[in-house]
Amino acid sequence: MPSSTLLPLSVVVIALNEARRIGDCLDSVRELTDDVVVIDANSRDGTAELCQARGARVFQRNWTSYSEQKNFGNAEARHDWILSLDADERVSPELAASLRRVFARGELACDAYTMRFENYFGPRRVRFGAWNPEWHVRLFDRRKCDWNTEEVHEGLRGVEGCEVGRLQGCIRHLTVASREELAAKTERYSELFAAKLRRRGRTPSWAKIWLNPVWRFGRDLLLRLGALDGAAGWTIAWEAARYTHLKYWRALPDASRSRPAEWLVSGATTAMLAAWLFTMPTSSFRVLWTATEPFPSEQALGLPPNQALGSISPYDDAADELRGILPDDDDVLT
Repeated sequence: MPSSTLLPLSVVVIALNEARRIGDCLDSVRELTDDVVVIDANSRDGTAELCQARGARVFQRNWTSYSEQKNFGNAEARHDWILSLDADERVSPELAASLRRVFARGELACDAYTMRFENYFGPRRVRFGAWNPEWHVRLFDRRKCDWNTEEVHEGLRGVEGCEVGRLQGCIRHLTVASREELAAKTERYSELFAAKLRRRGRTPSWAKIWLNPVWRFGRDLLLRLGALDGAAGWTIAWEAARYTHLKYWRALPDASRSRPAEWLVSGATTAMLAAWLFTMPTSSFRVLWTATEPFPSEQALGLPPNQALGSISPYDDAADELRGILPDDDDVLT
């Protein structure tokens, strides 16, 4: 690729055992820049070698946190403008064209740019519910923004005082491969969130523990039309509700947080909501399901068959929440 067609930006990707996923990520930006920086946390599956073969500059760094890995990568970049990606993300052709238009104007008009995310549950695109719409700032000037350094809260500092533009196109985010993977993330990140609340001495109210999950499930499935995504929409709404309950339940300092109690509450909540949903008029429920659009296959997305998907950056840029499991409107402890 002639250097005149390359953009003055650096792509920064963090990785840990991402050999099955990171190749497509790097391929999606190979015609945009000659500076792709991969911060590898001593992977054992050939991630570093694969990235080097694709022309990336690979730096080895012991894992500390998402934010610290990314800031290290930003410091190693050759350009001040950073496009930050995860290994399970791909730049769409429309977004690549939008990036070229922005840089073709010479000096960029804004300090940072936000872009739409197109999320996938396995090979299926998720079009409704809690995962839509989703926008994140991923293109920014490192002289004005950097990632915060909290252990379990990944977000850009300084972006609040920046002029933020909007790009066309999207990042295709292969969020999770299966229900089991999403459930495992719920368990893992609810523990991290609860530990942070305990360190800060914050005790959630019982309303947050018991009522917020009920509201969350109904809102994501019905008000945000998650039911139109079929089984994936139900699973996402259920895991969002379970995450909302577990992150507060496990933050209680004196609670007996046994597994049976957790599942009993979650099961009772689901049974109550299911009973309510199935009392809806049959015609209304039929409309929800028949409106479901067909989903593209892995081949239609240009992915190799049976590719293992996943590997998300766990927290949303603007809230203490699991990315892909967005926060309740009132789901912030004060």
